[in-house]
Amino acid sequence: MIICYLISIGCARNVEPSVENVNKIFASQDFTFEFNEFGSIKKSISFRDDYLVYKSDQPTLRREITYDEVLLINDFIQEIVDSHQKGLDIESSSYYVLKNTAYKTVIISEQEDFYFEALLKTLKLIE
Repeated sequence: MIICYLISIGCARNVEPSVENVNKIFASQDFTFEFNEFGSIKKSISFRDDYLVYKSDQPTLRREITYDEVLLINDFIQEIVDSHQKGLDIESSSYYVLKNTAYKTVIISEQEDFYFEALLKTLKLIE
């Protein structure tokens, strides 16, 4: 019984991709933004204490984040939330995950996959 309770409090609660829920995740200032490209590897950008950490199949990159980059990332996430497609599923589509220790939301955007790569290039995380 105690183990079940500990497992349940240790997992992030799944929430719908909405502005309110995204703002709850952002408020922690310690969250991860993942892109799961269909048929490819997962890439993620984590944020904590004014730093971002980019993980992919390449070496992990950690550096400070600027205010302008924060605005760019916020705008990008807002766009994918606005274009979320409820009719698609993660088994057959690329998707995003935005999560912290308390909340997790899955976003299946109608945006083409190359927009995430463009974001990474703009942030100078890839060439």
